[in-house]
Amino acid sequence: MSRTREEAIKAGVKVEETQHHMKRRKPWHNYHRKGTYMLTLVVDGRLPVLGRLAMPTQEMSAHVELSALGKTIIEEEVQKIPAFYKMVEVWKLCIMPDHIHMIVRVKEDMPDGKHLGQVVAGFKGGCSRAWWHMKRPCPDEQGVVAAVPSTSTTPAVSAAGESAACPPLFESGYNDQILLEDGQLDNWIHYLDDNPRRLAIKRQHPDYFTTMHYTDIAEWHCQIVGNSFLLDIPDMAAVIVHRAYSDEEYADYKRKWLACGERGGVLVSASIATREKEVMREAMNRGYRLIWVRENGFPTLYKPSGESFDACSDGRLLQVSPWQYHMQRRTISREQCLELNRLVETITQQHQNKKATKDLEE
Repeated sequence: MSRTREEAIKAGVKVEETQHHMKRRKPWHNYHRKGTYMLTLVVDGRLPVLGRLAMPTQEMSAHVELSALGKTIIEEEVQKIPAFYKMVEVWKLCIMPDHIHMIVRVKEDMPDGKHLGQVVAGFKGGCSRAWWHMKRPCPDEQGVVAAVPSTSTTPAVSAAGESAACPPLFESGYNDQILLEDGQLDNWIHYLDDNPRRLAIKRQHPDYFTTMHYTDIAEWHCQIVGNSFLLDIPDMAAVIVHRAYSDEEYADYKRKWLACGERGGVLVSASIATREKEVMREAMNRGYRLIWVRENGFPTLYKPSGESFDACSDGRLLQVSPWQYHMQRRTISREQCLELNRLVETITQQHQNKKATKDLEE
């Protein structure tokens, strides 16, 4: 039976702390059973052998022009998945230059001990063979080169995966996400459809998507992602809502904070309290400049998602964390909240001092 992490813990199943990895499995999930997944397979060494990104003048028109290998994967290898595993459907596919996303539905429990990993391994093996047949035939175990035909009776997918004699096309392992919540499938579909545009934006604005380590802010050594030049804007407001604020006081502060954003200033917040989130949400919707101080750091290959991605690409968002990334599910402590708010105030005060000095000089 498939379980979420919380259900597994309640049922007494030991769930070890997850370490960050781009190819992580869900130990509480039964991959022999039916389910819906978004899979990500990465080309070994991230070689762009599946196609090239075409970037017309309009970012929305960015798309991937498939290579011969990319076309073969769509026209042949993807079609072999339901041919050999009739209970598996490929609902959607997105081929990028150096990786593949696909949404897969396992309609019913898999027979004879089969599981999702074997389906993926077979697909990866077929893609590897297609790649090497385009480059040159693979030698057999004795080193003899022979053409290996792909026919309807000889599956190009195999449970064993890649040939031992031919280097694999993809990195070992893969990443999967499991469909568990309402709206999740629509988010996946949008993510796949939007992938070429996102890649085009990242290539045009690489500095806004680079994780920088050891960035000094007072006594903190912070990681930052986004437009670091926002730290140089002197007009800033710390969005911190204290419990003692009355509704009238909060409304007054909110007007002042949003006025700062309207005139081109920067709103800085850890977005811990509900009302802090409310202010930052409205500021994001209005297109204001934001610095978001995070409790968690940034994993390897981190990239913002959704509206945060677009805000980064426009240069109006900076994410800051004084701590390293972790995979723990934990409630932020009061001490951590105070520490983050102190960092928010420090960022703001430093730049208020700069603004005051500049005003005096003028």
